[in-house]
This record gives sequence, structure tokens and C-alpha cells, in this order.
Amino acid sequence: MFRTTSFALVALLTTGAASAQQPLPAPSTGGRDIVVTGTPLKDLRNALARCLEQHCPPDKDIDATLAVAEAQFVAGQYRDARATMLKSIDRNRRFAKTYPEPVSDLYRAHSRVAAHLGEDGAYFGSALDVVSTLKAGFADDDWRVLGAKLELGDAYFKTGRFEDAVGLYRTVARRAHELHLGRAEGMALLSIANAYVAASRVRNDGYYAAALKACDAVRAATDPAIAPFGAAATVLKAKLAVRTGEPGAVDRLVATYRTLAKGAAKPVLLYAPTIDRPMQAYLEFPDGEAPIKGAVQDFADQWVDIGFNIAPDGTVDEAEVLRQSPHYSGKWAQPVMTAIRGRRYAPNATGPGTSRVERYTYTATWEFETGSRIRTRRPVPKIEVLDLTSDAALPSS
Repeated sequence: MFRTTSFALVALLTTGAASAQQPLPAPSTGGRDIVVTGTPLKDLRNALARCLEQHCPPDKDIDATLAVAEAQFVAGQYRDARATMLKSIDRNRRFAKTYPEPVSDLYRAHSRVAAHLGEDGAYFGSALDVVSTLKAGFADDDWRVLGAKLELGDAYFKTGRFEDAVGLYRTVARRAHELHLGRAEGMALLSIANAYVAASRVRNDGYYAAALKACDAVRAATDPAIAPFGAAATVLKAKLAVRTGEPGAVDRLVATYRTLAKGAAKPVLLYAPTIDRPMQAYLEFPDGEAPIKGAVQDFADQWVDIGFNIAPDGTVDEAEVLRQSPHYSGKWAQPVMTAIRGRRYAPNATGPGTSRVERYTYTATWEFETGSRIRTRRPVPKIEVLDLTSDAALPSS
């Protein structure tokens, strides 16, 4: 998720307009229940069944599939959502050349759900499939293919292959420069900066200096199409000062954003405290016993929807768990709530505030035991997050 804030900022600097929002779950007076609006899952399933009975074209099949899968995902039925999409992939993968964008959307959505299930192999494999699908329908230098390669770079980064990620970003940046595709080049350059900034959070051996250099490289680009990305890099560079604990750095970050994006209608996340990783301390091992792989808890069905309000000054209040999975353990979301309350968004003095709802999933990557075919979870948990407010849970291109 390290690209989210900077690229949201690019969108605002480019258009200055807020995106449309889906209806928000409304907490009851008890603070636990929510009112769900939208088409019932049963009706979405029936619509998909009718589509298949009528031998609808692949794009209509995929639209109906993603509607069902998204409803299943939001309801916490992750494996059902994945199964729904895998069936559609089997039906429609052969149409990659004639329907490259819908088929790539299907792979992209499957990749995201796989990440929430801890299926890193499927997550990465579907990111590869997005690229190959778009290459089947478009030229290798098409901006959509280049964008998909940046997504693949993100998958490299997220699965721990930092050098591969940065290498791919640089390749896209060079090719986009040769083709005079300024926006694609700017996105690639900002991806490099984001990668180094993210790496500098946990490693200090040169990554901080590299992050500063990468931010300056975006800002130094002379192509007018790259200007919004340069502005985003300015904010990204200001965030580095926040991390180093410089006094007043957060306030200067907010001031920087105000200067760059006057009149932007939608608050953008500028600063967020690091979520304390729910390591073995949360897993309740017996006193004096060292954590071992076999002792890791069951990660199935561990998710919460957290709602919060962004005040006009960019601070967060009223953060609460709106909905939780039936088997929610009650512990791992505590550091998430703490981090959300410490966020700082860009001010939006013209409005009463903005409500948000985000889905957090507590999971861990599946892996095979050495020398066997038995799958187990890695002993290090991770948290996946999706914004349920303004973006579809399963995004299209």
C-alpha cells in the first residue's frame, strides 16, 4: 500500500476534484451494528446465473462475476469470492486478446483477494497475468501495459523482492521517457521514490539518502506532464522529515500540501503512525515458551471494518469498529485503531468533515514445510487493508 497516498495526491493535483463515494455503513446508537445498502448477494448471484444461461459476452460475464465476488468479499466470504473469480477466469482467460481490459480486471481483483487470504503465490501470479493479458491485446509499449508492469513491480515489492521491483520501475521509466509518455514516466519515477521511502522505514543502510535522491529526481523532471508527480514527491520528501522526528515536521507537511493543492476537495492522507506489527506477543504463547511455527494461531476469518471521521483540520476522531468477523480475536486490531487515530489528513476547511470505512484483514502467508507438501502459515502475521468508502473493493482498471 505504500503507493496509495502519493498517487491519490497526484489525482487531486491533476483534477482538484473528489471522487464519488459509495453509501457509508451507518453505525447504530450502540456503535456496533451497521446498515448495509446495495443489491443483495442472492440477486447478484441470480444475475450472474442469467448471464451465463444467455451466453453473455465475456465482458458482461466478468462484470457480473466481480459484482458477486465483491459482495462476497465485503461480507467476509473471502474464499467464496476467490472461487467465484477462479471459475470466471477458467471461462474467460481465452478471451485475453479480444477483451484484454475486462480479463485483466478479473486477474487484478483475484490478486487482491488472494493477498487477503495470505496466498502470496496466487497474488503474484495474477499480477503477472494482468501484464500478459494486456500484452495479448495491446502493443508492448501501450500505456496500459506499462501501467500493469508498475503493478507487477508493486507485487515484487510486497513479496520482498525489492531490487526486482525497483529494476522494473526503472525499466518502465526509461521506456516511457523514450516514448514521450510523461504520465507513465512520472508514475514510474514516483514508484521508485515510494519504494525507497517505504524501505527506509525499516532499513537505514543508505535507503534514507536514496529516498531523498529519488524524490529529487521526480521533482527535477522538466516534462509538464510529470509536474503533478513532482508535487507528490515534494510531499513524500516532507514525510521523510516526519519520520526522523524533526520538531514541527507534521505541521510543515500540512503547510506543504496546502501550498501545492489549494482548493482540493477531498482530504488526502499525509501522515500515519506505523501500525505496530502484531508479532508473537499477540499470539498468547505459554509463559517461558519460545514461539514456534506450529503454535501460530488460526488466521481464518479475521477482519474488521473500521469507520472514522476526518475533521476539517485533517485530524481523525470517532474511530470505531463498525463490523467484525464472527471469529475476530479481539486483539490484533488494537494497534490499527491507535494508528488511525494518529493520522493527519490534508485539511478540508470548506466541509463538515469526511467519513471513511476501511477493511482490515489479519493474515499470514502460506508456505510449504521443507521437504513436505504440508502447507502452514508463516510465523509472522501481516495486515491487509482496503478502502471501502470511495473505491470498489475489487478495483477495475
